[in-house]
Amino acid sequence: LDDLAGFWQAAGRCPHVDLQGLQFHASWNLTAHPQIEFIQRLGRTLAEMPTEVRNGIRFIDMGGGYWPEQGEWLHPRATEAGRLMEVLGRSSESSRIHYLNPADSIETFAGQLAAAIKRHVFPVTQCRVCVEPGRWICNNAMHLLLSVVDKKAPDLVITDAGTNAIGWERFESDYFPVLNLSRPLLDEKACHILGSLCTPHDVWGYAYFGEAIEPGDILLIPDQGAYTYSLRQEFIKPLPEVVVI
Repeated sequence: LDDLAGFWQAAGRCPHVDLQGLQFHASWNLTAHPQIEFIQRLGRTLAEMPTEVRNGIRFIDMGGGYWPEQGEWLHPRATEAGRLMEVLGRSSESSRIHYLNPADSIETFAGQLAAAIKRHVFPVTQCRVCVEPGRWICNNAMHLLLSVVDKKAPDLVITDAGTNAIGWERFESDYFPVLNLSRPLLDEKACHILGSLCTPHDVWGYAYFGEAIEPGDILLIPDQGAYTYSLRQEFIKPLPEVVVI
């Protein structure tokens, strides 16, 4: 921000550059506070810039994902509290607990961001405001269906799908419920649910909801529309089929 005025003036001296707006990015937002803090700083910076620069700003893009209202669910080992329990030798006490970091609603996000823009930006420049709620829009729009192909132990099964379908080792840290559609029950049972890639990081979860779990069962992992489809890759196994409903 300290260089913004000089950068804008330098761009104005370039005949093939038409600088029209500003964009900033604050990722993984459970609340609007990170963006509000930057909006406050941006407003102070814009107030000190020449009038012709402020009048030349046609838009401000408040980038960054907005978490769905379900919030962030984490395995204990992905939290400070869970790692402390593990160091103390008490990890088994929390092995089937997931930690919830709640998120604000999209209405709360919109209201707080609008208020911050009106207070800190609009008094110094009237411009279009853009947001990027991609994560909030697409997170609940895609789900994963797996089938159990082998049962190595009462608490360890192998599925036909590998985590190449989502492109990263998400489920080693992020918790999502694994639902056994073939034997449904609202009781969660401990079980290592693994993929079929030759890597120890091919993990889908450490528990499932159901009466039992056996080869041939169909498993559902919901809400996988964000940071998965665009990252998937062919690795040992081909990309899975995508079915649009």
